[in-house]
Amino acid sequence: MVFSFAERLVLFNQYEILKKLDPEKSSLYERHQEVVEKGLESLYEDLGISNTTVSEEAAQEVADILLLFRAIKASSNGISNNIADKTKFVGFGPTQSSGHFSYADFLSKILKFPQEISKSADNRPELQLERYRTMLKRWDEIGRKRELSADQIEHLVA
Repeated sequence: MVFSFAERLVLFNQYEILKKLDPEKSSLYERHQEVVEKGLESLYEDLGISNTTVSEEAAQEVADILLLFRAIKASSNGISNNIADKTKFVGFGPTQSSGHFSYADFLSKILKFPQEISKSADNRPELQLERYRTMLKRWDEIGRKRELSADQIEHLVA
């Protein structure tokens, strides 16, 4: 990530304002100012600015997947335990380069949708994206219903 001179100047000034608004963190903001002032690109991540970007397509896909799992969760009363185990949202892996994890994390904080990242070797989040895509295709086939029958849920997770 590279900031232009103008962007660095704006960031520098914003940190100057933050020093005045939050004196307890003044030393942190001074360090950030120095990083920005000197253009220390290798330390930009320390500013809390991610160099990861999320495409519109990836963002929409994540939103669709979260909506799908919300519909499954809302409709899952009365399904068998065998099917219920397959309906758990595993999450996205933080190592995915597409930004799915970052966007899902952001949305989970806003929509209060839990992103449960599984540590199980056989259920790794970074391997789930293709499964989610298959489930989305099946959800499209049934018209993206928000209220699902047990048979429809079984079809989605099959």
